[in-house]
Amino acid sequence: MQPDASAPTSIDLRRARRRLKQQRELAEAAVALAQQKGFANTTVEEIANAADYSASTFFRLFARKEDVLFFDLQERLGSMLEDFAREDHEPVWAMVRRTFIDNVRAWETSDPAFALARIRLFQTEPSLTPRYLESQAEWEATVAVMVARERGIGSDDFECRLIASMTVAAVRAAFGTHLGDGTTFAGYLERAFDTLEVGFAARGLTGP
Repeated sequence: MQPDASAPTSIDLRRARRRLKQQRELAEAAVALAQQKGFANTTVEEIANAADYSASTFFRLFARKEDVLFFDLQERLGSMLEDFAREDHEPVWAMVRRTFIDNVRAWETSDPAFALARIRLFQTEPSLTPRYLESQAEWEATVAVMVARERGIGSDDFECRLIASMTVAAVRAAFGTHLGDGTTFAGYLERAFDTLEVGFAARGLTGP
């Protein structure tokens, strides 16, 4: 059997891990500085210096300053699409639900303080709002396409777009909820998806 030319090599994987490590270190520096002086008042040079990188390295990894706080979302989106491309993939709603909840849970368990600070910046920094909404729109469009493909219809279908928009809205609601009752972000997201499933099931949409 011939090797799959499209499969990542060990060198590719090492490069990807190194790139993600660099991105996270810059993100951690950006969050720490933003907590002190606000994200809008923090420069790329300050972020790079705090993480022991150059500004040129920063711009090799990110096109815009705002991208640093969203460093891992593209990779997570790509992973969901890879799962969807498999012939034996689970139903789309189950996949989307699992991916969103697993992502939030991974944030919380790997570094709770970093996750909370980052989410607060998403919610409170006006300079990050356009980039935050852009990221949400990208996930929403991707979910709509996945649901539509499984249903064999166009992604501009109302119900496909409704499922996608409500899924992303659930994430915003979980992120925007005060956490004074001890509930985790993942816990809120599970509750939100449980609620959505009731409505989707009534419309026959949970298994598109």
